[in-house]
Amino acid sequence: MKKENDLLEETLSIAENGYAAAYSFLLQEYEKNPEHYGPQTLYFLACLAGGSSQPEKALEWLKKAILENGWWYRPEVLEDDDLAALTGSPAFVSLKSLSDKRYADAVSGAKEVFTWKEKKAEQLFLAVHGNTQNGQTAREDWQPLFADNPHWQLETIQSAEPDGYGTYRWRYDRASYLPVARALERVQSEGYRTIACGGFSAGCDMLLRAIAFEPVRCDRLILQSPWIPILREHTEEVVNAIRQKNIELSIFCGSDDEDCLPMARQLSEAASREGLHATCIIQQGNRHQFSQDPSAYNHVL
Repeated sequence: MKKENDLLEETLSIAENGYAAAYSFLLQEYEKNPEHYGPQTLYFLACLAGGSSQPEKALEWLKKAILENGWWYRPEVLEDDDLAALTGSPAFVSLKSLSDKRYADAVSGAKEVFTWKEKKAEQLFLAVHGNTQNGQTAREDWQPLFADNPHWQLETIQSAEPDGYGTYRWRYDRASYLPVARALERVQSEGYRTIACGGFSAGCDMLLRAIAFEPVRCDRLILQSPWIPILREHTEEVVNAIRQKNIELSIFCGSDDEDCLPMARQLSEAASREGLHATCIIQQGNRHQFSQDPSAYNHVL
């Protein structure tokens, strides 16, 4: 069965040639295992239906997500252009109001989550999720790399800012990355032979901010599909911090990841100019996702 992120990336690829075909594809995949797909899948179905002139179906998917399943979304995502045909509908207004209230309640009670409790292995891997994900997503994405290797302890860091029901997000500022910095600080003196950090998408940016702006360090940075706007103003600080802290840098990015590939190459080139220990692997045929072959990451662990 496909992971939700992989399924949605495949859907986006199809949508480039037409929303109707993408809607039909996602609907068929969803109906095979509906219990395994969450709020993002139903949101995609709603947007694809709305964008293919099926506003009634779009409303049905939102009703299922919000009324039947008790889910909710960040307020601005329900203002998407693909849902514009619903804005005058009293039913949609009611759904959005309910979703917005649940979001506000979630924000008021949200806290960062770091799963580490004690040292359990010689080497530690800290995984940081991307936006519209959570700590469990990060664990599931990175766990195949270790194949139950007893020498590695995998822990996750989860943002304190809700994105949607059960998912979280990061902001690109001088505060959102602090849970990552605090987690690194907490394990710094625990006697691990190696501390490696892995980030996906926005999680990569949080790791780079923690390394660049705080006195914490790690031995290895593994960045998958890096969405790293920190490079717009702080490339020099990032590269200098990686050099000064003697961090091995590995970058992975899909060849079809149009948004992140330029950033991956920018960081790789900046690191190369400074003579850093860095590799950049372009994963052919991939979009914004992990390679489905765990052995692709063997050389970094």
